[in-house]
Amino acid sequence: MSYRSSDSVRDQWVFYGLLGLLCWIPLPLGSNRTFAAGIVIVWAVLLLGGALFAWRNHAAAMAERLRPLRWPIVLLGLFVLIPWIQIFPWPAGVIGALSPEALAVWDGVGPPRFTLDPYQTQFFAALSFAYWAVFVVALLTIRSHRRLDLLALVIVGSGVFQAIIGALLFSFGAKYTLFFSDLIHDRVKGLFVYHNHMAGYMELCLSVGIGLMLARLGDDSSGSRHWRSRMRGAIDFMLSPKMLLRLMLVIMVIALVLTRSRMGNGGFFAALIVVGLLYIVLSRKTAPKAVALIASLIIIDVVVIGTWVGLEKVVSRVQETSMTIEGEGREESVELRLDAARHAMDMVQDFPVLGTGAGSFYGTYLRYRTPREGYFDHAHNDYVEIAADFGLPGLGLLGAFVALTLAAGVRVLVKRRSSLPRGIAFGSLMAMVALIIHSWVDFNLQIPANALTLVVIMAMAWCAGALPSGGGQGRRRPSE
Repeated sequence: MSYRSSDSVRDQWVFYGLLGLLCWIPLPLGSNRTFAAGIVIVWAVLLLGGALFAWRNHAAAMAERLRPLRWPIVLLGLFVLIPWIQIFPWPAGVIGALSPEALAVWDGVGPPRFTLDPYQTQFFAALSFAYWAVFVVALLTIRSHRRLDLLALVIVGSGVFQAIIGALLFSFGAKYTLFFSDLIHDRVKGLFVYHNHMAGYMELCLSVGIGLMLARLGDDSSGSRHWRSRMRGAIDFMLSPKMLLRLMLVIMVIALVLTRSRMGNGGFFAALIVVGLLYIVLSRKTAPKAVALIASLIIIDVVVIGTWVGLEKVVSRVQETSMTIEGEGREESVELRLDAARHAMDMVQDFPVLGTGAGSFYGTYLRYRTPREGYFDHAHNDYVEIAADFGLPGLGLLGAFVALTLAAGVRVLVKRRSSLPRGIAFGSLMAMVALIIHSWVDFNLQIPANALTLVVIMAMAWCAGALPSGGGQGRRRPSE
């Protein structure tokens, strides 16, 4: 692809709007409220409109830019199309053929639809479109090393802000009501309602931060073995921006540990080890530095768990098999969460093709749950909930999109030699693997802040592979 063809596109203001959205979206309770998600939808549509306006005189260049990226755009677009199909009032024969249970529910009630909750599905149709719009905007605007580096820094900075705010509120034992939600900071939650969602957000930001740190380490060309040179290099590192980035990673690791999220910590370190080993195998020059960085992160977390939190607390939380009371609130055990997922599988069996409707889980689950104290508003398993809401084809489309992006990240590690694309690919792969693991017992993908941030991080993997080869890292282009 000729990158000069897109140099004249003045879309830097759209790129900065994308950065602003990433900073904003976790602030109002992870945007997991209708008004906050509505802001995200409007913001995303404006970004897409702005990008199209900026590229209006460069249709050929835009087609050239997006042609190699068409498959992820199409797969995510087809997934986003499903809610619009669900809310459309199809003929009864069509609905009866594809979803007899949905036709039975609507019989005598109103015009039949595939969704059992049209209003929620309409809203989620718009929100899903917002994710797709932001993905396309990211692919269009992230065309240089500078922009990719800046985007990664903004994600890391947002994570550090959440970590510091969460630690302060936790240290004060803060209790307050915000947007009609009673918030009790009995552990680090940042500005999220649920500690597991804060853990998911930390996984994403930490993954990008570690990738950025690996990119910075790759920039260090000092290969002298003389002790004076090594000492000078150590001092330079202590005074360099790399040290600041390293401290930011430590802050987020501490915050992740203090969320006391079992699968959040487990998913993060499993992803760190798996993707770290892959990176080391596919690296030559930076392999020793990568080993040192990954080992230091693991050691720091073990020390923090053992000294600040206590290993016995983590072990006891893993062994819990019943609902517990913590901080005057209820927390479901892993066993109860799996129970909710098992019941949700009955929904998948009854509505396998197009699901019960995007966003309809809360109301539909009433038909399937086992009577007990308390109520699940989510399946606590993203895979089951997506299958229940979107149908098995929807889960397959999303899985294909993720698998294709994982392959794109690995391809960058195999083919590229420059440090920034490889570091970003590492961060993207680690973020995806961490949430793939975490999603078995939680619902991070139902939270706009985590879902949209993950979509942008996945776009970064594709953008890293599409960057121009050579020393473009420090050169400012006209579009900057």
